[in-house]
Amino acid sequence: MIKIVRVDHRLLHGQVIFSWIKQYDINHIIIGDNMIQNDPIASIALKMAKPEDVKMDIVKISDVQNVVSKNSKDKIMILVKGPEQAKELINIIPEIKEINYGGIAKKANSKQYGQAVFLTPEELKQTKDIINHNVKVFIQQVPSSPVEKANFND
Repeated sequence: MIKIVRVDHRLLHGQVIFSWIKQYDINHIIIGDNMIQNDPIASIALKMAKPEDVKMDIVKISDVQNVVSKNSKDKIMILVKGPEQAKELINIIPEIKEINYGGIAKKANSKQYGQAVFLTPEELKQTKDIINHNVKVFIQQVPSSPVEKANFND
């Protein structure tokens, strides 16, 4: 069962490991990314960062649904790097109805929408597309912090 889908450019890090995994009692992390499996150093770093008692799969976004289906009894957290990947994911897994935006890095031409969420015009369009698919997008760094208000309509 998918417990949470999170967009975070850092993927697996302290906030995820110590806050979100505990909050949702996650026992399986799926990292959906079309590049990491081709990057052995990034893959090793992610595997080293995960808690010992949590399973982890690093797969292409197109393969996430297959991993979810094969592990349907697990409490799953799906991590992707950005709105583009989140949009691809909701097209593959239409039962996703909520996505947490945790961290999207500041870059050229980006605008701040939350404490750690910066969107380029293209990422804003992708976010609007996600919302138009009846998926709630909420910005929250950790479960104990309040959900940040964001206006994605500008």
